[in-house]
Amino acid sequence: MQTQIPAPPLHQPEPASTAASRAVERLGWLTAQDARARVLRDVLQAFALLIAAAWGLYTFVYKEVIVPRNRPAALVVTPVLEAIGRRGNMVLARATFEMANHSESKVYVPAMWYSVRGLKLEGVEQDDSTYLRTNRENAEKPYATARFSQFSVVELVGSGKVNTEVEYWFEPGAEQRVEQLLYIPADRYDAAQLQVEYLLTKDIHELKEIRWRTTDQGDLDPRLVFSADSRWYGGGAPAAIADTSARYLGWLRQTKAGVNFATATIPLWGNGPAPAAPPAPSPKPGPAT
Repeated sequence: MQTQIPAPPLHQPEPASTAASRAVERLGWLTAQDARARVLRDVLQAFALLIAAAWGLYTFVYKEVIVPRNRPAALVVTPVLEAIGRRGNMVLARATFEMANHSESKVYVPAMWYSVRGLKLEGVEQDDSTYLRTNRENAEKPYATARFSQFSVVELVGSGKVNTEVEYWFEPGAEQRVEQLLYIPADRYDAAQLQVEYLLTKDIHELKEIRWRTTDQGDLDPRLVFSADSRWYGGGAPAAIADTSARYLGWLRQTKAGVNFATATIPLWGNGPAPAAPPAPSPKPGPAT
């Protein structure tokens, strides 16, 4: 007689303590995984915040510092020429210079000067072919041509300096108005033209002084004198404001400088404004009655 031995069960039930320890291990693994995920998330958020902050800082510095610093110096100068009085054939004219800094940078104006010219025109008659030929011949010249008139007289009647100090500046938003007076003979000219020229820059620390000369036509001609420690010193010789002056052009590029000009013109025909009449004398009081 054979005795059958029962087969062991396929799955032996684990002791309660073993199952509990395994559950704790799985919970610990999940907890560590969650912690790593939180750390990674925090690192990514911090990295994103750093990128956003860096971009914001770069945008601010670029817009508020780099762009304004690299812009050339700019100043709006508006000249106005007015006939404010008349005595016989002499017109009393007022030249006004209105200056305003609309830029975001401090601007220095070490030199600003002006000239007033009397202009007389004469009539001419030109057919189409003559006028077109004249235009072609004068295409490279700086003055304009007109079909029925040409300048017969262009004479300097006044010149001066609006500013005489190297350290003359305008803060952003600053404005100023300067006036000058002069006589102009109305019977000698048809019109008068005011022209103002000005040198402006963002940096004057290498510029020592402005020396003034005159051209053959009588216009003021400023020259730049640089300090001894400047690369543009040139032995102390004044540098002309001209495209042929290497020292002037080098300083111009270095300091974002430039020269600009503007004009204003008035006619001298007609009676024009008359000076105010003196007040009539007050009647003397009579004797009491």
